[in-house]
Amino acid sequence: MSEKIIAIVANGRPLESKLARQALESASIIIAADGGAISCKKSGIKPDFIIGDFDSISRDTLDHFHDVEVIHLQDQYSTDMEKALNFAESLNPDRLIILSAFGKRMDHTSANMLFLTEYNEKIPIEIYDNYGRMNILKEGKHIIKYSPGTLISFFSLTPVKNLSLEGFRYNLQKKDYDPYFVGMSNVCEQEECIIEFEKGRIYCYLVLKEN
Repeated sequence: MSEKIIAIVANGRPLESKLARQALESASIIIAADGGAISCKKSGIKPDFIIGDFDSISRDTLDHFHDVEVIHLQDQYSTDMEKALNFAESLNPDRLIILSAFGKRMDHTSANMLFLTEYNEKIPIEIYDNYGRMNILKEGKHIIKYSPGTLISFFSLTPVKNLSLEGFRYNLQKKDYDPYFVGMSNVCEQEECIIEFEKGRIYCYLVLKEN
């Protein structure tokens, strides 16, 4: 059985690169979170659902997607990203792809980071912007397979215990970090690199080139 992947297009920085649009190709369902429908329209993407309180979307955009299922939720105690994540979870996906979650208002960006970190505990999430992809790693051993020379950054917002990096330009061996860890602009030196740690959550941002 094929993997069920759901993509959510939020109302952050628009999809300006091929990389961001190509991330949608593996998705079987696309959800536009309120103003994310505007990005979809500009990029020639047709969502399967538009969800939100519709305070960020124009009548013209809704008319443009007249044959798309619209879910209007007036609840002001949840954001459009929360609404989209809750709806996506109800569809039982194997993985979520998130686009345009960051890059406009700082409060929205910060809130989305919190929501996505929470939901990643239940459903694996890949977060794309116009330059790369971010994953949120749980404790354990992770094998990263990319071409040597690939640029990669790591950071955590909480303590990390026994962190090891192998196969990178800047490696580590069982290091503890408190209250946070930042490892910006590391480089994959081998085709197979390893990141392993015992406690914490690490954000892994991979800089990808456009095709």
